[in-house]
Amino acid sequence: MSETLSVLIARSAFDEIYEPAWHRALNEIGVRCRMFDAHAFTGRGPARIIQERLLRGPGIRRANRELLRAVREERPDVTLLYQGRHFTRETVEAMGPLTFVTGYHNDDPMGPRRRISRYRHLLDALPFYHGYHVFRECNVAEFLAAGVPRVKLLMSYYLPWLHYPRRLDGGDARRWACDVLFAGHPEPDIRAECLSAAAKAGLTVKVRGHLWSWRLLMLRAAAFSIPIGPLLAGDDYAKAICGAKVCACFFSRWNRDQYTIRVFEIPACGAFLLAERTPVMLGLYEEGKEAEYFSSVEEFVDKARFYVRNDAARRRIAEAGYRRCISSARDIHSRMKQWAADVKGWMEEARG
Repeated sequence: MSETLSVLIARSAFDEIYEPAWHRALNEIGVRCRMFDAHAFTGRGPARIIQERLLRGPGIRRANRELLRAVREERPDVTLLYQGRHFTRETVEAMGPLTFVTGYHNDDPMGPRRRISRYRHLLDALPFYHGYHVFRECNVAEFLAAGVPRVKLLMSYYLPWLHYPRRLDGGDARRWACDVLFAGHPEPDIRAECLSAAAKAGLTVKVRGHLWSWRLLMLRAAAFSIPIGPLLAGDDYAKAICGAKVCACFFSRWNRDQYTIRVFEIPACGAFLLAERTPVMLGLYEEGKEAEYFSSVEEFVDKARFYVRNDAARRRIAEAGYRRCISSARDIHSRMKQWAADVKGWMEEARG
């Protein structure tokens, strides 16, 4: 192995904040990195939807063949299977003698939804991974028990080229302005109740995410007056954060989350974070000084209403949260330095 790692990232996720961001940041810290996109082999239209959902079909088989071929030809020091849902036990096992096989998943393959089809190949292949980084602490022991010999926590991040304070003027200011914003997926927890109650309390609430799923959830919560817009990404996502007075953050029960990537993106944009209260969050930001927290619908509404109406207090907390986030090495470059150091250590250990 050369002093500089060569890494092949096999892509199974879709969002640009995942593998493309890792690819860019790793190259920028001096790791030679190339990306292999499994989605390129599953076609278009209904055929793609079916294969991506079932993880079966000619495109899935071809993705496995082509990844194995790329590893045999290029012999990267490390092959990172990001989410790894396309790649079978046989493929991961065959790569083992050729490259150090490691993985990462931002969702929770061991949680309440572990039996859904997207985790089928990953869970079957885990004993043949050489190492794995996980998003949440509870997964460390679970991945070790599943047969992965080396597992460490790697928390999420903000992207410094995208998540930074922005002054919105003119049309942008009008387009993105609101009292409360939540940008994320719908889930049958307290998020619909919180947002509905905030709207009924007179606050202007906006939701951005998967349209039809959100509309169904809001219908059940009788929250008919809340505007729901499409999922945001890139500059639009960052502008929406900067345009909101309060950025709400709910944590997935499906993923057993105690934090999420938004708790770094929102403060990095200089915005005010109102998140569910968890032990992890209390360690990331001081309550009432660097962020605010809630544990009930009533507390969410009370705090949202207070900080919407008190500009000085809201700005003071947002500024302190920004300073804490920026000074605490929560950017993607810092996380990738940790990833590379961990993997190099694992490789040394594996060589004995």
